[in-house]
Amino acid sequence: MPAVTGKRLLVVDDNLNFCTLVRDFFKDRHEVDISNDPHDALLRAFEGRYDLVISDIRMPGMKGPDLLQRVRAGSPDTKTMLITSYNVDHYVKIAREYDISSIMPKTVPFNFSELDTIVHGLLTDDIFGLNRYLLPGGTIERTYTVRSSEEGRKVRDDAVEVFMSRFGTSGDMKLVLDETITNAIYHAPKTSDGREKYREFSEVALQPHEYVYVECGWDTEKFGVSVSDSQGKLHKETVFRKIERHSAGEGLLDDSGRGLHMSRLFADTMIINIRPDVRTEVILINYISKKYKGYKPLYINELRAPPRRDDEEGG
Repeated sequence: MPAVTGKRLLVVDDNLNFCTLVRDFFKDRHEVDISNDPHDALLRAFEGRYDLVISDIRMPGMKGPDLLQRVRAGSPDTKTMLITSYNVDHYVKIAREYDISSIMPKTVPFNFSELDTIVHGLLTDDIFGLNRYLLPGGTIERTYTVRSSEEGRKVRDDAVEVFMSRFGTSGDMKLVLDETITNAIYHAPKTSDGREKYREFSEVALQPHEYVYVECGWDTEKFGVSVSDSQGKLHKETVFRKIERHSAGEGLLDDSGRGLHMSRLFADTMIINIRPDVRTEVILINYISKKYKGYKPLYINELRAPPRRDDEEGG
């Protein structure tokens, strides 16, 4: 992951010690201001443009989502991120309503390497590829191209065996890979009228533009997989609603969103990257030592849709 420098960050938390820790972590690369008062933070944001504002959710005087909403109203290009000591699942609805798609829990110890990775993606839009989420020296051990439902099952089993051989465990990777590869094969390809092209669990041979791509690898702290398609038909709003529904217990008996819910439930970290009409990628990470104890994060990155060509617009 190439380093990005020279950005302006504002960190807001009523715990000033935490703000200081974050500032010290980034100080050699970015200009970082801190505040333990959301009203003071809002004035700072109005006075000077920030590339990224990171805020705690629960603070006296103003909640983090309200602060970030007001910051973006005055500076639409400013990226935003929430951090919380509480269960992220309780805030999925708020995140959707306030259009905040990155919520990081305050694990013990705090996961600064994950913060670094997520902040880099927010600042640069450089989000795709499992290697972006591995520490320096990390290894992409296998890459696969899935051309059919049969190959999907073989890739799942081979990736699980790779982790078993290396670590003596694959965690729940067999389950989450089954869910994510199945989703990519059966739910990503669409007909011209927007319907799903293939019947779920049928034996299918994908067209070249429908191939699914899988990576697996690790670093000194974690192992993970990425599953991506070349369709880009998933949308952030859809992800929010599916996760929200299952987090609230409303989707226990329906299949819609089951794969996303199961993947998030059984992986330590799930990241969803979307470039509309181009690519969707699901990254699933498990920490080897379970070092970082806490709630699960929420990371959904949806880039701007590519501009339409003149011939697509009828020009």
